[in-house]
Amino acid sequence: MTTTRTVLAGIAIVSTAALVSGCSAKGSSSASGGDGVKTDFGVSGTTLTVAALTDQTGPYAALGTTLAQGNQLYFDQRNADGGICGYTVKVEVRDHGNDVQKAVSQFAELEPDILGFTQLLGSPQVNALKQDIDGKAIPTFVASWSSDFLGDDAIPITGTIYPYDIINGLSALAEEGTISTGSAIGHVHLPGDYGENALKGSVFYAEKKGMEIVDIAVEPTATDYSAQVQQLVDAKVDAIVVSGTPPQLAGIVSGTAALGLKVPVLTQGPAFGPALLDTAAGGEIADRVRVVLSYLPFGAEGSEEAATVADAYTAAFPDGLPTIFVNYGYATASVFGQALDAACDTGDLTRKGVVDALRGLSDVSTGIFAPQSFRDPSASASSQSVLLTIDKAVAGALVIERDFFQDDLVKEYAE
Repeated sequence: MTTTRTVLAGIAIVSTAALVSGCSAKGSSSASGGDGVKTDFGVSGTTLTVAALTDQTGPYAALGTTLAQGNQLYFDQRNADGGICGYTVKVEVRDHGNDVQKAVSQFAELEPDILGFTQLLGSPQVNALKQDIDGKAIPTFVASWSSDFLGDDAIPITGTIYPYDIINGLSALAEEGTISTGSAIGHVHLPGDYGENALKGSVFYAEKKGMEIVDIAVEPTATDYSAQVQQLVDAKVDAIVVSGTPPQLAGIVSGTAALGLKVPVLTQGPAFGPALLDTAAGGEIADRVRVVLSYLPFGAEGSEEAATVADAYTAAFPDGLPTIFVNYGYATASVFGQALDAACDTGDLTRKGVVDALRGLSDVSTGIFAPQSFRDPSASASSQSVLLTIDKAVAGALVIERDFFQDDLVKEYAE
């Protein structure tokens, strides 16, 4: 049901702690500024409510926690500046612990009272909820870079899809001479949309460059990686790609080192967390691992936006342990905020109005991602990546080795 009302004057600035704990915004209709802005879900009085479904206690706990903190930092900043379309934004955060059924239950609880999701973490969770999201046109920013989720108006992917990142990362290894025609590359990956989607990028690159991919699957619940390590050693790989969890990255790096295979390792954002550097594998990880992804790391040198986010994070979470996902969470929330602003300008803050506004955005700047376009739901919003090395001395433990770049093969890749 869509209604039109007029917003009351005055905006309350909500603290970070209050926003994180939050309570459901009962009632689904309001409007702003006396301009008759249409609304349906997630707007009550002077409050606009969005939600984050994340993992704060499971295998991606460090990722999910700091991602939600980044989401919060952005909306806190907007609230301090007067809100969005005259509304104070409240963020409801739920921890699904990487449990699909728990995420489904939390979604059902939250959905009637929110405008959209600023974060939905986990490919299995997205797959379980995708039909409801599509059917109800709920603007939902998924914390995934799987090209399998392209093509849905209501499900934007901020940044660069997994296959593009892998193609770009392998091209960097080739340029430095680590891999070349005839090389064997071991790709250790999870089943499902994350690992198998990333594998598409490595297989495509290897076929184009005359290389071999040693395809090695690892289950999400695995704790013993000796079989995968032995496969890598037996294949005498020249480089390793890991598309898995942080414990799996640590296990593969330490296991191969123990058997004398100390080749370079390329991984993606979900597999790396600074806490790995305090494990027994920390030294090997620091020496051998590089991270490829589509946004700048925490506190990135030379980026005014990254410095601003880092300062805000330190002030809001003085005891926090920042990761790259602070920036990702902030920048994704910024895209959501820009879509909400555009919807406000058209006088339609309904779910469909926000989705339509989002899909009208091109050349979107956040200062954290490369410029993005959301006009074509079937296309990656960006095609550029950054290559990062590890430096334990800096907050977040990652620094830029190579700024935003794109290999020519990205243009040839197609699903």
